[in-house]
Amino acid sequence: MNNCRVSVIIPVFNLENFLRRCIDSVLNQSFSGLEIIIVDDESTDNSGKIADEFACKNDNVKVFHIKSGGVSKARNYGVKHSNGDYIAFLDGDDYVNKDIYKELYMAITSQKADIAFCDVIKVHENGIKEEIESLNLEGGIVPVGKYLKDGKYMQLAWNKLYKREIWDRFSFESKYFEDLLLIPEIISKSNSIVYVKKYLNYYFIRDKSISRTFSKENYMHKINAYKNVIENVNEIYKDELVYWIVNNILDCIKREELYFFREEFIVFLQSISEEIIDSRYKIDLIDSEIEGVLYNNRE
Repeated sequence: MNNCRVSVIIPVFNLENFLRRCIDSVLNQSFSGLEIIIVDDESTDNSGKIADEFACKNDNVKVFHIKSGGVSKARNYGVKHSNGDYIAFLDGDDYVNKDIYKELYMAITSQKADIAFCDVIKVHENGIKEEIESLNLEGGIVPVGKYLKDGKYMQLAWNKLYKREIWDRFSFESKYFEDLLLIPEIISKSNSIVYVKKYLNYYFIRDKSISRTFSKENYMHKINAYKNVIENVNEIYKDELVYWIVNNILDCIKREELYFFREEFIVFLQSISEEIIDSRYKIDLIDSEIEGVLYNNRE
């Protein structure tokens, strides 16, 4: 595609009830020079057919049907077959504000940043919407460490725009918690990031999605992702990431629906006790609650 500035990669598997809304939101952008790459991961419903219908009617929509391999494979395939100078990801059940790619593109190019990110609106199945501020700072260039330490939804791929060169060095590798395994590492190895302080991404919460599955197996995958990202993060920002992870784990421990996994969360925190104690943020981290966890007071 000529004059392609931004490629939006949409992996799809059995999303026939949501996909039209997703694609329409990208087609209705106020930004020109956009291509949409839909990768159908061997859906068994009408998702592939819906995607093909959009491709037939819109020259900037490309559809690829691949053998089932999961979100990571689909995203990587989409990047490989894209033409944009900048890359964005969008899940097929989510949708976006009409100005998201214009705002992110203007920010990332004007500031010569590696990544641009925005605020999120969480949309529940019952229709309730919740505004999630990505960072408690003004918009513009923000410190990488600050975002790694305090960013809401920092670890997710889809409320961001990336320089294409990033994906020459990185790719998604896991079938579980693929964003958590990769995005913090990418952020930590970026030269600069820019914050668009506007609510532009709609995150649709489906109770049956994999990230909402409350099983021990699923949360063991999450703990393994935490372990791996600590190992792979830029050492300069390791303390910030540990701070973010500890607070995420503490939030999980407090959730009633995750009580069945409380012991595993505690064991994980104890396994990184050295990183916590050596952290420059240990005064903020080690209160009576975390002290009880680290020293095996489980009451």
